[in-house]
Parts: sequence; C-alpha cells; structure tokens
Amino acid sequence: MIRYDRWMQMSNPWAVMRAAALSEGARQAAVSRIIDTMLELQLDYRHISPGWSSVSITALAGELPGGGGGHDQMLLASQRYSPDSEWHRACASLLRRLPPRQALAMLMQAARVRPGKGGCWWSKTAAQLVEHQDEAMQRLGIKGVAGFETVRSMQECAQAARNKLRTWLSEGSQEVAA
Repeated sequence: MIRYDRWMQMSNPWAVMRAAALSEGARQAAVSRIIDTMLELQLDYRHISPGWSSVSITALAGELPGGGGGHDQMLLASQRYSPDSEWHRACASLLRRLPPRQALAMLMQAARVRPGKGGCWWSKTAAQLVEHQDEAMQRLGIKGVAGFETVRSMQECAQAARNKLRTWLSEGSQEVAA
C-alpha cells in the first residue's frame, strides 16, 4: 500500500489520478495536486499570453518560401512547452465544474500562508483572509462570487469543494475533464 507522501512524489500526475479511484492515499494526493495546479493557474498562468497569433505575418506576405499563412514554427514549439499542458487543462476543467463559491473558498485556503511563514500578501490568519476577501478574489481573478461572513463559512465551503473533487476522483470522473 503506497502512502500519501509517496503519491505526492510521483512525477506523473495522471498515474496518481488513475490510482485515485482505488486508493485513499492516491485520492488525497490527487486532490492536493489538483488544488495546487488550480491555484497556479489562477495566480500565475492566467496572466500569460504570448501576444501574437498562430499565423506568421511574413508567411502571409509571401516572404517565406511556401508562404501563404503557414504556422510559425517557433510559436508552435513555444505553445507545445507552455504551461497549457493536458494536466493544466484538466485541472482548469475541474475548477470550472466546481460551484464558484466553493472554488473560491478552496483556493483562498490553499493560497493562505500562515503568518510568520512568509512575507507575501497571502501571509494572513483565516480571519484576516475573510476580512480582506475582496482583494483575495481580485488576486485570484474571481469575480461575482458572494463572500464569506465568517471563517467557518469559508472552511465549510472549501471542504465541500474538496469533497466534490474526492467524489469525482473515486468515480473516475477526471477522465471527463481531460
């Protein structure tokens, strides 16, 4: 029986996802990895935009041999190695399937750093996070979601989101996302 920490060390997230239907340790590790990727998508990757189209301007102008709108090979190579991997797309799909308020609570809890453990904006107590939840929503790029009145309401909402993820994993629903 492989333990949670061993599942967390596996380099292939899909192997953990496949095992999640049968193993509680794998399921817990999969939920943690999914939440980490969702948080990464919301805090980091939502700002990444290559800023150019997938058609070479010089190819359209006929400057290149065989021109006429062919794809720019450098662009295609950069997209192939971008953070927009199959794993990222699957986690983004799962995030979209969660009720927005539950997703917000789960991501707020995942982003929070215990005070004294880091010098970033997220270094807050749970109460401080609820107090500054409007800014937290803005930092996570989440709009139009009702906030939380208390720490307990945020915790219960986040737990409901994690339970949904566990249920989907135990049923093998992650394949729908991929």
